[in-house]
Amino acid sequence: MSDMSQGPGWWIASDGKWYPPELHPDARPPAPGLGTVHGSGHGSPAADSLASWAPTAAAPVDGPPVGPYPGDRAYAESTGSQVPPGILAHPGAGMPSAAPSGGRFSRGLRLVGTGFTMVRDEPGLMMVPVVAFVLELVILGLGALAVLPTLRSGGAANGQTVHLSAGQWMVMVAVGVLVMFVSVVAHATIIARVMARFHGQSVSNAVAARAALTKSPQLLAWAFINYVVISLLRSIGNRGILGLLVGAVLRAGWLLASFFVVPVILFEDLGAVASIKRSVQLCRARWGENIIGNSALGVIGLAAIVADVIVSVMLGAAFAPLGVAVGLIGLAFILLVLTVASAAFNAALYWYAVTDQSPGQYSVGDLQAAYRQKGRRTSAYDS
Repeated sequence: MSDMSQGPGWWIASDGKWYPPELHPDARPPAPGLGTVHGSGHGSPAADSLASWAPTAAAPVDGPPVGPYPGDRAYAESTGSQVPPGILAHPGAGMPSAAPSGGRFSRGLRLVGTGFTMVRDEPGLMMVPVVAFVLELVILGLGALAVLPTLRSGGAANGQTVHLSAGQWMVMVAVGVLVMFVSVVAHATIIARVMARFHGQSVSNAVAARAALTKSPQLLAWAFINYVVISLLRSIGNRGILGLLVGAVLRAGWLLASFFVVPVILFEDLGAVASIKRSVQLCRARWGENIIGNSALGVIGLAAIVADVIVSVMLGAAFAPLGVAVGLIGLAFILLVLTVASAAFNAALYWYAVTDQSPGQYSVGDLQAAYRQKGRRTSAYDS
């Protein structure tokens, strides 16, 4: 106990005294042999990192009440209260356990807003899909080098037809699954880093990726299942207008049903098949927020792309190369933002589906305020 803060994590109680982090009502003793997860990546093993980032409901406060919510600096200044440094190390400290207000529509939009807040405050997350895209290009290139030289063609009544051997088909399937696996790991990396942020920790892409890769067998199995299902749905969609409509409906249903598979694999220690079943269960409970959130992301993305096209056309009328460059750069940026925002929304909705509370044990609006006031902004090259 002290009259002044002695460092990060110290908190002020209603008696006006400062207390060390270990005396906080929500403080938990570290498990034997495990360290603390830090942004530098040193501390507990990656698997334990995932366990510490799993969604948790806010617990009742049994100790001395703390000061006002630290994210609301204006309120703190108006009441003369002090905001202890490092308070984000204890998300939800002293806060009541409450679900976000509003119906499915407003709740879905607020959870989507959390995704865009994460893009703003953790821009380094956008490097994850960039690295994944490069790796996917490498895999596709290696696959092409393995298949193209051995292709054989035979005559057909209506022209040349390419025939693939069983080995070539296996190579193409392997390439497709590996590309899907890279995409899944990138998605899992973003979710892991977002979940860490919901717990008040800011970790690097490398730390989040190492944590996600501890679930490699399950993620690889999911990548294979997802690749097979999407391939079958694509085949259905290629069978005329009716096939296109049926395929689109089935694919939308599959995307909704499998929406929570990756976070379930990361945080519930289930295999790929069991995670699909769990995802369906969660989707039934939160289908409204899921549809609304994904629809909002789609509308925002479409509006951004239309605006990008308009700007690039206007610039291209004056100088064509400039219009093309601006259009391509703008499109790439939009896709990066949407990719990260979608994964962050996935994490936020999963947290809410599991705990029936907003991520980080705050309302989404309060969470955004906390990021603006105390969040550590990262460089776009933080990895």
